[in-house]
Amino acid sequence: MKDIYPGLTWPKFFKGCAVEYSLIQHGTDAYEASLKLRHQILREPIGMDLFDGSYDDLSQESRFYHFGAFDENGELISSVIGIPTATHEVRIKQMVVAEGHQNQGIGKRLFMAFEAYLLNLGFQVFILHARITAHGFYLNMGYTILGDEFQEVGLPHYRMSKTFTPHPE
Repeated sequence: MKDIYPGLTWPKFFKGCAVEYSLIQHGTDAYEASLKLRHQILREPIGMDLFDGSYDDLSQESRFYHFGAFDENGELISSVIGIPTATHEVRIKQMVVAEGHQNQGIGKRLFMAFEAYLLNLGFQVFILHARITAHGFYLNMGYTILGDEFQEVGLPHYRMSKTFTPHPE
């Protein structure tokens, strides 16, 4: 694994604080748990339904990268999705941390592990749409705002990006 975050070694960083960070396979129980978590945290509070197809097209998700954080009991407590959009570009979306686990660094560690995973697949440009309420998290992760505020799912968002420059080996 590439060391994109100096001082953090992959094994220590990948499994730590009784939380395991790993790929979620589409169609598994962990994937179903991620759907429920995304619905509960991201859609239900704004009066939307993740499962009704009005905004989210779940039929395409088998080709996405799903990553999650699991507690010591194997319960999913955080997840994120990556959608390949070009050879070296990926769109990150629906980053979510379960209530009761927020503001503990779990989301940050999950996001860092996911970036490292995607970098090792060859992705270099990371794009996302951040809710205004969450854009500070992404600024702290090294993302920059592209353009003006816009509306998505009825909420204000910023388009943000981060580009990793490959280092010659």
